[in-house]
Amino acid sequence: MQRDQNDLASGRHLTESRAREEIARYCALLWERRLVTGTSGNVSVRLEDGDIIVTPTQVSLRAVAASQLVRTDAGGDPRQGQGQPTSELPLHVAAYQARPDVHAIIHTHPTFCVVWSKTGAVFDRDTVGARETLGEVAWTPYEPPGSQALARVTAAEFSRGIDTVLMERHGLSAVASTLEQAYVATDLAEEAARIAFFSRFLPER
Repeated sequence: MQRDQNDLASGRHLTESRAREEIARYCALLWERRLVTGTSGNVSVRLEDGDIIVTPTQVSLRAVAASQLVRTDAGGDPRQGQGQPTSELPLHVAAYQARPDVHAIIHTHPTFCVVWSKTGAVFDRDTVGARETLGEVAWTPYEPPGSQALARVTAAEFSRGIDTVLMERHGLSAVASTLEQAYVATDLAEEAARIAFFSRFLPER
């Protein structure tokens, strides 16, 4: 059955049931594209009432089930009867607080993005896809995973209107109004980083 485009327009239009289904679907896509490995990465959607549906801790996105996702309030406190959310929940909460327009967040550890993050700079965005669709990417210095410090420095970039942030020695975070948009940004960023990496070995022209 074709999805209602109004439902997919923004997380705020999704019911909890549909949000859970969509998160599980995109988690599987992230794994298939090798944008996450092991139990890395986390995904969330903000509902119309401000509550957050987020992936659980220590569960591979490869096979996360809709029933395993955790519902929290806007501050990140799990609702009664819910499981343990991802340790990166502070990042999600801070991003939503910084950006009222954002209703979906995807945080991943893509190989080439992580490699580039260690250089202290953002990869070149000179491909057609990166220029036309990805937009500006910010870089943030290392802060411990799951920490409030990491949440603060990342949210500071999001508050400037940046939608994609490269995190030193860590990974990539993308925010958007929909999971599809956040997924596309994540995919494009990794492809741009991969192309930039191998382009360094090309002879000078």
